[in-house]
Amino acid sequence: MSKFVNGKLQICPFVVATDDLKAYTSPDFHEDYQGISFDIEAGCVMAVGKMVTVDVSKDIDDLANTPSIFNIVRNPDASCKQMLVDMSQRKIVIKLPLDDFYSYKAMSATPMAQPILNSLTIIPALVYVLEELRALSIQERSENSDSLWYKVLAKALLTQFDCDIESEDFNNQNLLVLAQKLINNPIADAFTFLTSSFGASGGDE
Repeated sequence: MSKFVNGKLQICPFVVATDDLKAYTSPDFHEDYQGISFDIEAGCVMAVGKMVTVDVSKDIDDLANTPSIFNIVRNPDASCKQMLVDMSQRKIVIKLPLDDFYSYKAMSATPMAQPILNSLTIIPALVYVLEELRALSIQERSENSDSLWYKVLAKALLTQFDCDIESEDFNNQNLLVLAQKLINNPIADAFTFLTSSFGASGGDE
């Protein structure tokens, strides 16, 4: 289940009765309930603790292997025939035209086709997002710090490439190369899959 946990994790502790309790009473009751007893069924919540919020930010591998910061959806605008990217939400939303979306869904059932899908969708989406961030001032970039996608990208860039997204060094990066590295260079695997599927051979003519 850990692969589904990412972003803000809210933990709320409960005290729950594990058995039926007949005529339950306690000297620690509030004075309004002193001397009163209760019949409590197993599973009843008897106390609630303070909720704690924990930030869970995963490693770079999640960018390639799970939909940790991407949400690929059908664009409800039927007139739009291009892929669009929305970075205003918790995750990066990739909107595909209707036919393309259902083609994506069909291909996503084949693990071997994932490098192709990443090359067609995730890489251009990442390039777009990285370019949009580079166009912002460092202060404006940090305004995205509450977004899950920004936290994951910032951590991946810093820990794997020693690149601080909120520094001038980020402005000098080749963003196309960086986007490919972030998801483990899927283009080579995509070509390998295509050549094997269509019986083509690599190498120079």
